[in-house]
Amino acid sequence: MNNITMREFTDADHDMISEWCYFHGKHPRPLAMLPKCGVICEMEGEPVSALFLCMDNSSGMCMADHAVSRPRLPLKTALEAFRHCMACLQKIARGFGYHTMAVFTYNGIARVLKNQGFQELNRDQVFLVKPLLEESHNA
Repeated sequence: MNNITMREFTDADHDMISEWCYFHGKHPRPLAMLPKCGVICEMEGEPVSALFLCMDNSSGMCMADHAVSRPRLPLKTALEAFRHCMACLQKIARGFGYHTMAVFTYNGIARVLKNQGFQELNRDQVFLVKPLLEESHNA
């Protein structure tokens, strides 16, 4: 069994997880777009996975978001790290009084989450974002 520790994400981790995103063919989120609550899973003292918690202040629902793992991890290790990140965020969310957690994710991660009690609501949804602080000609 790996020596597993969880810690808070810090701004200094942003470059690291951005590199992980590029390796996996994903666009990294700018630091300003990441939730303030994020966790890093470390195995044997090395960061291997990150996950963030979006918290809504108008309902009891929160959202786990922006899962990313260190490149070239064995699948079993990546899944173990992801499970630890999810468990940590669920504990944090319950501590803040949230009753429901949502996740928009890839099919592979969705299969893992379904085994942990998450339910699929709609297969046809697409996740879109739009910056609100910039002028837009498409508004």
